[in-house]
Amino acid sequence: MRIKALLIGILIAGGLLFTETAHAHSAYVRSNPGADAVIATSPAKVEIWFSQELFRRKGENVIHVSGSDGREVSRGETQIDDDDRTHIWVELNSNLPAGKYLVEWKNISVEDGHSTEGSFSFSIDPQAAVTSTPMGESNAIPTLTNTPLPESTPQPVPTTAPISTNNPCAGGLAPITGLVFFDILRRRRKQTDP
Repeated sequence: MRIKALLIGILIAGGLLFTETAHAHSAYVRSNPGADAVIATSPAKVEIWFSQELFRRKGENVIHVSGSDGREVSRGETQIDDDDRTHIWVELNSNLPAGKYLVEWKNISVEDGHSTEGSFSFSIDPQAAVTSTPMGESNAIPTLTNTPLPESTPQPVPTTAPISTNNPCAGGLAPITGLVFFDILRRRRKQTDP
Protein backbone atom coordinates (compact mmCIF):
# COMPACT_ATOMS: atom_id res chain seq x y z
CA MET A 1 0.00 0.00 0.00
CA ARG A 2 2.91 2.36 0.76
CA ILE A 3 4.39 1.77 -2.70
CA LYS A 4 1.07 2.59 -4.33
CA ALA A 5 0.72 5.85 -2.36
CA LEU A 6 4.32 6.80 -3.15
CA LEU A 7 3.87 6.13 -6.88
CA ILE A 8 0.66 8.16 -7.01
CA GLY A 9 2.45 11.04 -5.27
CA ILE A 10 5.32 10.85 -7.78
CA LEU A 11 2.86 10.81 -10.69
CA ILE A 12 1.03 13.89 -9.43
CA ALA A 13 4.22 15.82 -8.67
CA GLY A 14 5.78 14.85 -12.00
CA GLY A 15 2.68 15.81 -13.94
CA LEU A 16 2.49 19.20 -12.22
CA LEU A 17 6.21 19.84 -12.78
CA PHE A 18 6.09 19.04 -16.49
CA THR A 19 2.84 20.96 -16.99
CA GLU A 20 4.29 24.05 -15.28
CA THR A 21 7.49 23.82 -17.32
CA ALA A 22 5.60 23.39 -20.58
CA HIS A 23 3.62 26.59 -20.00
CA ALA A 24 6.58 28.64 -18.72
CA HIS A 25 7.96 29.73 -22.10
CA SER A 26 6.76 32.73 -24.07
CA ALA A 27 5.14 31.06 -27.10
CA TYR A 28 4.04 32.54 -30.44
CA VAL A 29 0.37 33.61 -30.38
CA ARG A 30 -0.10 35.48 -33.67
CA SER A 31 1.67 37.72 -36.16
CA ASN A 32 1.07 40.33 -38.81
CA PRO A 33 1.46 39.14 -41.56
CA GLY A 34 0.08 35.85 -40.28
CA ALA A 35 1.96 32.57 -40.70
CA ASP A 36 1.46 31.24 -44.25
CA ALA A 37 -0.41 34.43 -45.21
CA VAL A 38 -0.59 35.45 -48.87
CA ILE A 39 -0.70 39.24 -49.06
CA ALA A 40 -1.03 41.49 -52.10
CA THR A 41 1.35 44.30 -51.08
CA SER A 42 4.70 44.63 -49.36
CA PRO A 43 4.25 45.09 -45.57
CA ALA A 44 6.11 47.89 -43.77
CA LYS A 45 7.00 45.62 -40.84
CA VAL A 46 6.53 42.19 -39.30
CA GLU A 47 4.86 42.11 -35.88
CA ILE A 48 4.63 39.14 -33.48
CA TRP A 49 2.61 38.73 -30.27
CA PHE A 50 3.65 36.15 -27.65
CA SER A 51 1.92 34.45 -24.71
CA GLN A 52 4.03 36.20 -22.06
CA GLU A 53 5.79 39.50 -21.54
CA LEU A 54 9.35 39.62 -22.81
CA PHE A 55 12.48 40.46 -20.85
CA ARG A 56 14.03 43.64 -22.23
CA ARG A 57 17.64 42.66 -22.98
CA LYS A 58 19.56 43.79 -26.06
CA GLY A 59 19.83 41.04 -28.67
CA GLU A 60 17.51 38.58 -26.89
CA ASN A 61 14.20 39.45 -28.61
CA VAL A 62 14.79 39.48 -32.35
CA ILE A 63 13.00 39.02 -35.64
CA HIS A 64 14.93 38.33 -38.86
CA VAL A 65 13.11 38.28 -42.19
CA SER A 66 14.76 36.93 -45.34
CA GLY A 67 13.68 36.44 -48.94
CA SER A 68 13.79 33.22 -50.95
CA ASP A 69 17.36 34.09 -51.97
CA GLY A 70 18.41 34.12 -48.29
CA ARG A 71 19.08 37.86 -48.15
CA GLU A 72 17.80 39.69 -45.09
CA VAL A 73 15.02 42.18 -45.81
CA SER A 74 14.44 43.33 -42.21
CA ARG A 75 16.20 46.54 -41.23
CA GLY A 76 17.08 48.11 -37.92
CA GLU A 77 16.71 46.57 -34.49
CA THR A 78 13.68 44.62 -33.31
CA GLN A 79 11.48 46.82 -31.13
CA ILE A 80 9.46 45.92 -28.02
CA ASP A 81 6.12 47.67 -27.51
CA ASP A 82 6.37 49.71 -24.27
CA ASP A 83 2.60 49.42 -23.73
CA ASP A 84 2.37 45.68 -24.50
CA ARG A 85 5.59 43.76 -23.83
CA THR A 86 4.17 40.63 -25.47
CA HIS A 87 4.44 42.49 -28.81
CA ILE A 88 7.62 42.98 -30.88
CA TRP A 89 8.23 44.13 -34.46
CA VAL A 90 10.91 44.85 -37.02
CA GLU A 91 10.81 47.24 -39.97
CA LEU A 92 11.20 45.84 -43.51
CA ASN A 93 12.82 47.20 -46.65
CA SER A 94 10.26 49.06 -48.76
CA ASN A 95 8.65 47.64 -51.90
CA LEU A 96 9.59 44.00 -51.39
CA PRO A 97 9.15 41.97 -54.58
CA ALA A 98 6.67 39.10 -54.94
CA GLY A 99 7.84 35.85 -53.38
CA LYS A 100 8.05 33.86 -50.17
CA TYR A 101 9.63 35.31 -47.02
CA LEU A 102 10.96 33.47 -43.97
CA VAL A 103 10.46 35.03 -40.53
CA GLU A 104 12.76 33.70 -37.80
CA TRP A 105 12.27 34.87 -34.23
CA LYS A 106 13.63 34.33 -30.74
CA ASN A 107 12.62 35.79 -27.41
CA ILE A 108 13.30 35.62 -23.69
CA SER A 109 10.45 35.40 -21.17
CA VAL A 110 10.15 37.70 -18.15
CA GLU A 111 8.51 34.88 -16.16
CA ASP A 112 11.28 32.29 -16.30
CA GLY A 113 14.15 33.84 -18.28
CA HIS A 114 14.00 30.99 -20.82
CA SER A 115 14.69 31.60 -24.48
CA THR A 116 12.30 30.36 -27.17
CA GLU A 117 12.65 30.51 -30.94
CA GLY A 118 10.69 29.57 -34.02
CA SER A 119 9.89 30.51 -37.59
CA PHE A 120 7.06 30.91 -40.09
CA SER A 121 6.67 32.26 -43.59
CA PHE A 122 4.40 34.54 -45.60
CA SER A 123 4.15 35.30 -49.31
CA ILE A 124 3.66 38.45 -51.34
CA ASP A 125 1.56 37.94 -54.47
CA PRO A 126 0.29 41.09 -56.24
CA GLN A 127 -2.22 38.88 -58.13
CA ALA A 128 -3.87 37.76 -54.87
CA ALA A 129 -7.44 39.09 -54.97
CA VAL A 130 -7.90 38.72 -51.20
CA THR A 131 -5.33 38.58 -48.45
CA SER A 132 -5.29 34.99 -47.30
CA THR A 133 -4.34 33.72 -43.85
CA PRO A 134 -5.18 30.01 -43.73
CA MET A 135 -6.00 28.55 -40.34
CA GLY A 136 -4.84 25.12 -39.25
CA GLU A 137 -3.01 23.17 -36.60
CA SER A 138 0.59 22.04 -36.82
CA ASN A 139 2.06 19.02 -35.06
CA ALA A 140 5.72 19.57 -35.84
CA ILE A 141 6.66 23.05 -37.03
CA PRO A 142 5.35 26.54 -36.29
CA THR A 143 3.09 27.04 -39.28
CA LEU A 144 -0.20 27.74 -37.48
CA THR A 145 -1.72 30.80 -39.07
CA ASN A 146 -3.52 33.49 -37.20
CA THR A 147 -5.64 36.20 -38.81
CA PRO A 148 -3.85 39.53 -38.31
CA LEU A 149 -5.80 42.43 -36.88
CA PRO A 150 -5.48 45.93 -38.36
CA GLU A 151 -2.31 47.75 -37.29
CA SER A 152 -4.25 50.37 -35.35
CA THR A 153 -5.89 47.87 -32.97
CA PRO A 154 -3.50 45.04 -32.05
CA GLN A 155 -5.35 42.67 -29.73
CA PRO A 156 -4.28 39.12 -28.83
CA VAL A 157 -6.39 36.43 -30.51
CA PRO A 158 -6.82 33.25 -28.44
CA THR A 159 -5.62 30.42 -30.66
CA THR A 160 -3.52 27.32 -30.43
CA ALA A 161 0.06 28.52 -30.75
CA PRO A 162 2.54 26.83 -33.06
CA ILE A 163 5.02 24.48 -31.50
CA SER A 164 8.35 26.11 -30.70
CA THR A 165 11.39 24.62 -32.37
CA ASN A 166 13.52 24.58 -29.21
CA ASN A 167 10.99 23.77 -26.48
CA PRO A 168 12.15 20.44 -24.97
CA CYS A 169 9.24 20.18 -22.53
CA ALA A 170 7.42 16.88 -22.64
CA GLY A 171 4.16 18.10 -21.08
CA GLY A 172 1.73 15.20 -20.87
CA LEU A 173 4.26 12.38 -21.16
CA ALA A 174 5.18 12.31 -17.46
CA PRO A 175 1.79 11.09 -16.18
CA ILE A 176 1.49 8.49 -18.97
CA THR A 177 5.01 7.19 -18.29
CA GLY A 178 4.20 7.01 -14.58
CA LEU A 179 0.99 5.06 -15.20
CA VAL A 180 2.82 2.54 -17.38
CA PHE A 181 5.50 2.14 -14.70
CA PHE A 182 2.83 1.70 -12.00
CA ASP A 183 1.01 -0.93 -14.10
CA ILE A 184 4.26 -2.93 -14.59
CA LEU A 185 4.92 -2.90 -10.82
CA ARG A 186 1.33 -3.99 -10.10
CA ARG A 187 1.59 -6.92 -12.53
CA ARG A 188 4.92 -8.06 -11.06
CA ARG A 189 3.47 -7.94 -7.57
CA LYS A 190 0.47 -10.08 -8.65
CA GLN A 191 2.86 -12.66 -10.14
CA THR A 192 4.91 -12.92 -6.91
CA ASP A 193 1.90 -12.98 -4.51
CA PRO A 194 0.73 -16.51 -3.52
